[in-house]
Amino acid sequence: MTDPSSTSAESPLTREMVEQIDASMLPSLERHHLRLLSHCLASFQQMASPECKGPIPALAQQQRWCRDQPLLKNDPEFCDLLLRQFSTAADRLESIADALGITPLELTLGALIDQAVVAFNARQQIT
Repeated sequence: MTDPSSTSAESPLTREMVEQIDASMLPSLERHHLRLLSHCLASFQQMASPECKGPIPALAQQQRWCRDQPLLKNDPEFCDLLLRQFSTAADRLESIADALGITPLELTLGALIDQAVVAFNARQQIT
């Protein structure tokens, strides 16, 4: 899910990925949540590389990855916050992957967008 032409050297999301999310026509809050979830997925995929399928990396692997990131290694408070965000995202990604019959690391941005659109449309029908 990552690409060398990312929006910044540190971001796991490429400009193209952000543009794809923005083109989803979801409301801005939904797109924001989708960007966060996509960022977490791309981070998990970086942690697990070169594996391209399987479960979300274990907490110890996530902690090690955070310590190895140049922008995070001197900010333990942010790293703790990011790990909590990863935990929440992992639950959501596992749920989506289970529904699709794949492992979380096999998820794609397209699958996340499709799921977000379906979920948003279902909520709109309820209200």
